[in-house]
Amino acid sequence: MKRFILIAGILYIILSMSQAQNEEDVLRYSTTNLTGTARYMGLAGAYGAVGADFSTLSSNPAGIGFYKKSEFSISPSIYFGSTESAYNGRLLDDGKNNFALGNVGIVIAGKPIDRLDRNPLENYQFGFGINRLKDFNNRIIIEGENNQSSLLDTYLEYAGDKNPLSLNQFDTRPAFDTFLIDTIPGSSPFEYINAYDYLGGFSSAVQQKSIETSGSMNEVVLSGGLNIGDKIYFGLTFGFPYFTYKQQSTYKEFNQTENRDLDEFSVYESLETKGSGFNLKVGTILKLTPSFRIGAAFHSPTWYNNLTDKWNTTTRAYYVNGDYFEAKSPYGEYKYNIVTPWRASGSAALILGGLGLLSAEYEYVDYSSARLRPSVDFSNENDVIKNKFSETHNFRFGAEFFLGIMQVRGGYAYKMSPFVDGVNDASVQMVSGGIGYRNAEFFVDAALSYYLSDMKYYLYNTANYSANADISFNNYNFILTLGYRFE
Repeated sequence: MKRFILIAGILYIILSMSQAQNEEDVLRYSTTNLTGTARYMGLAGAYGAVGADFSTLSSNPAGIGFYKKSEFSISPSIYFGSTESAYNGRLLDDGKNNFALGNVGIVIAGKPIDRLDRNPLENYQFGFGINRLKDFNNRIIIEGENNQSSLLDTYLEYAGDKNPLSLNQFDTRPAFDTFLIDTIPGSSPFEYINAYDYLGGFSSAVQQKSIETSGSMNEVVLSGGLNIGDKIYFGLTFGFPYFTYKQQSTYKEFNQTENRDLDEFSVYESLETKGSGFNLKVGTILKLTPSFRIGAAFHSPTWYNNLTDKWNTTTRAYYVNGDYFEAKSPYGEYKYNIVTPWRASGSAALILGGLGLLSAEYEYVDYSSARLRPSVDFSNENDVIKNKFSETHNFRFGAEFFLGIMQVRGGYAYKMSPFVDGVNDASVQMVSGGIGYRNAEFFVDAALSYYLSDMKYYLYNTANYSANADISFNNYNFILTLGYRFE
């Protein structure tokens, strides 16, 4: 195995950073799973026409209009993330748990000081707090034997006929520095082979990848509402979402060829993204009869204007003769913007007097309208978003039954896949249940929600080489809400 020897005296070319930003980032920060209060989660989020719950400040702000007393609430939660992978006949499972704050907030309700009989304004409200929109904590392990291709095949595609000095600093250059790919001596233009071809060729390899993610997305909400004649309710929320996302992954290949030079190699990748943004939500609820309500809400896009990615890779190669090579990439950093899709929802609730209530909600989201900015830097990625993502129709249903001062709740939600048919799945189902206790001043609610989702995960994917696993996500979230009402 011989390395292409660079001619002495050639100046080292400073390589540009590769951009890690793509359509996957847009989807990650455009989808949400509002955790909310235990009552909200017990109804599977079907709360758009019910009102009087702090979670509605991030869903249908008109719900704040139902408050006639001021209220403080806090909702700690425990998240249990579980995953199962299926790759070339091998099943593996993993998971991760996390303690978090579902939300905390206060709503101040007031009345007009000098209310005339002809004044239709019954109450006004102001709300402030934090709602948790998404939990990124999870862990996946994938393993299986592949006799069709290797990650190194994709490196040969990426390398093409480039000069070794022009290889990407985060994948092909570290592979070159650890002898996982090399130039064929005397080739012009440059031609590359991978380490399997040094001896024995490629027959099969055990491929393994572990991915651990952490972080969360939360939203600071500042809301106001109006109650007009106990029949019409309006709400407005200024949302300030912020998030931290971390991902650490290790990809390994173990050469199964008996007559071999390369024994195994690994690629470690680390990514950290932080960002914050702004959005606007407006909503209304109409009480058509004392027992029947309908609601509607519109969410503007979220404008994330200061996202920062930081990432690096480490490549290690082990050879049968005992040689070991390691190459670390530089630390990449890139700032960019994302515009998420706008959302619209319609809802209805049937109040069953002292028996309870039934509720339903529909939501429309067009993920193909999301964009990376500035457009001049992400024209290819934005074209992929327009072609790969689609509009979705999401549904939520909930029921609550009163047993004296106790309440029993249940709900079901379905979120369509954001991908065009045939690209991937990633639809989400949620089943939830809960109980509650309420008196004039205090309330305690508890809920358990179960999320189920399946999607394909690509270990690598190019025009000629692809390796994908089927991943199942089974996540549980237990929420406890404590609340106090006051004048």
